Amino acid sequence: TLLYLAARNEHIINKIKPSLQKKKIVICDRFVDSTLAYQVYGKKVDINFINNIHSKILGNLKPNIVFVLKVSEKSSRARLKKRKTKNRYDNFAKSFYAKAQKSFIKIAKNKKNYFILDSSSNDNTLQFKILDIVNKYLNI
Repeated sequence: TLLYLAARNEHIINKIKPSLQKKKIVICDRFVDSTLAYQVYGKKVDINFINNIHSKILGNLKPNIVFVLKVSEKSSRARLKKRKTKNRYDNFAKSFYAKAQKSFIKIAKNKKNYFILDSSSNDNTLQFKILDIVNKYLNI
């Protein structure tokens, strides 16, 4: 957990903050909510521990838009079978993934800048939904 948080700190310092200072749009795959879903809800790491460190490394930095992509168990299994190499998270029990997904949805509930989208289909409709939301947010 500390290694993930250290990596996040470096990413914020070296990539995110400098890009924001240059008025660039920053897209980040997996951020604070991932740590909560996987480490707190999935691995039972103390939430106060995580929140304490996040408050130090994030300051007032928050995402403007968050996309939570839910996936059916069937699609998830099919995608995992297709992978040539797997990381350690790919080998966790199905119950871990179900708990993590429920956690992401719980985190996203009632937040106006969070968008829960179904990513189960294997076509390009999801990218157009995301692009549409981003374009509306940016007034494009």
